[in-house]
Amino acid sequence: MSISRRKFLGHVSAAAACWRVGPLGGIFRASAVAGEMTSATAGTSNRIVDIHVHFDPKNPNYIDDFLRVSDRLNLTACMLTPFANRHVVAEAAKKHPTQIIPFGFVDLDAPDVAKQVDELHGMGYRGLGELEFVKKPYIDPSYLPVYELANRYGWIVLFHTGIVLREKFDESEDVASGRMRPIHLEEIARRFPKITVLGAHCGNPEYEWAAEVARWNPNVFFDLSGSTLTKMHARLADFKQIFWWSATEWQSAEWTVKTPNNDPSAFVKLVFGSDTELRSIEGVVKQYHDMFEACDVPERTRKMIMGGTMSKFLGLPE
Repeated sequence: MSISRRKFLGHVSAAAACWRVGPLGGIFRASAVAGEMTSATAGTSNRIVDIHVHFDPKNPNYIDDFLRVSDRLNLTACMLTPFANRHVVAEAAKKHPTQIIPFGFVDLDAPDVAKQVDELHGMGYRGLGELEFVKKPYIDPSYLPVYELANRYGWIVLFHTGIVLREKFDESEDVASGRMRPIHLEEIARRFPKITVLGAHCGNPEYEWAAEVARWNPNVFFDLSGSTLTKMHARLADFKQIFWWSATEWQSAEWTVKTPNNDPSAFVKLVFGSDTELRSIEGVVKQYHDMFEACDVPERTRKMIMGGTMSKFLGLPE
């Protein structure tokens, strides 16, 4: 039986989360029933904004299932939507504007991709993502018209970065992780300063490249979705060496990069992303909190990572 990357990681996250953490940091035992969530997280004033929620076109009840999770976790999703399903998610976003933010997935190599992007903008979409499985490196000139449109719209664009799954084992695939390296996001961010550039998976395993690109570019942020927080579980404190520039004496006259809320913590360059099944999002929340504890991330920065930064970018109400 085949299993998708997101389903596999969802099972891993769910298995790892024997104890769960609510948005305010309260710890409680996970239910023995898969997918059941406590109502203790409902009604909290701290919104979680998940930049990495993939709409599932195979589930006819997906929107209703998501809304139940959203209500219980106080969670807003940047819902990454295949172009074929754009109308369903656009209508849902109109009905639930503080819970569903529509993002469009497009194939950068499609001949009519610019037309698709323009249509998504006209429908009220707020960004693109997750861009992935490209036939050329992200900085190839053929992709520039899409970035020019996103820059004109002031959009948020989520790029897959780092290692990528292999779907076909017995036939040829035109897929290469090297085309999606985090270093490519630097050029996009510099050339198109009105795009908020989000990198999924923090460039796994090129975390240091991802962090340095984010350090010098105020419009670049990364999530820690995927396998990273699982494989790094026993050494989460290593992230203090990757996001190293918090409260250091290192000075540079040229380094005047603005950060959300002028937060001095290097970790403010992270945002929350789950990239998993709905029932497993809560497990990823716990993984983020484990990392916060291991790295002594300040409370103010934790709030920015879990939703504050993206709420500001998206204009969500307090």
